Amino acid sequence: MKQRLLIFFILGIVILIADLFFNNEDDNKITIFESEVNSLINTWVTQVGREPTMSEVDGIIKQLLDEEILYREAIKLGLDKNDIIIKRRLAQKIGFLRQEGDTSLPTESEVNDFYNRNLDKYYVEKRITFSHIYFSSSKTDEDDSSKALNLIKNGSSEANFGEPFLLGKNFSSKTIREIERSFGKKFSQDIQNLTIKEWSGPLKSEYGSHLVFINSIAESFTPNLEEIKNIVINDVVLEKQNNSVKNYLKELRNKYQIEILADLNETTK
Repeated sequence: MKQRLLIFFILGIVILIADLFFNNEDDNKITIFESEVNSLINTWVTQVGREPTMSEVDGIIKQLLDEEILYREAIKLGLDKNDIIIKRRLAQKIGFLRQEGDTSLPTESEVNDFYNRNLDKYYVEKRITFSHIYFSSSKTDEDDSSKALNLIKNGSSEANFGEPFLLGKNFSSKTIREIERSFGKKFSQDIQNLTIKEWSGPLKSEYGSHLVFINSIAESFTPNLEEIKNIVINDVVLEKQNNSVKNYLKELRNKYQIEILADLNETTK
């Protein structure tokens, strides 16, 4: 505690010096708040793992002053104008501030209404876990895969058949859409009709023929509200925050007049 008091005593001296230096113009007055310094010191402690020394605190405060001075000089020079990166950062920052302004937890009614309006958002798709043996596309790939299937069912090891496949041999908990992206629409449709826990096929894909062993199928479902209540609450809070920004922008748009002018450089070409 004593160290923190000494820190703010030093801070007061630094601010006094800065005030005396810039006392000719109000525009050049720099005010540093205790909360800013506290935040920087807390960040230091988090990163370094200890309280800063007096000289380190002095360096922290000087860096804060230097950044503020350089920032103001950049503004005076108009360096913030027509800089898309700065515009986006400032727009993001004010958006974050508006979002942080509404952090209240939703009511039970709001959570229920949101859940019922967004059932599709929480729908869990059907998922299949399977392995396959691949036979590249050729005049005999279907015959070769059918012969291999008979041999496997008669006791031969599946490791003796097939070729390497670019995407691998085993696929865990894949949705139908994911399977379609990897193997094509026909394969994704046919695999849903196979028997679990036995080698089946051959199934045709965009790459050739496949023997498939389905380990498990998790059917699609929509979880009830109580199972995912915390997720829904977070989604409601996020929606409220986003709506806060949208409503704020809607109010601001009414204050501005928009005009689009031709670029003089373009018109003179």
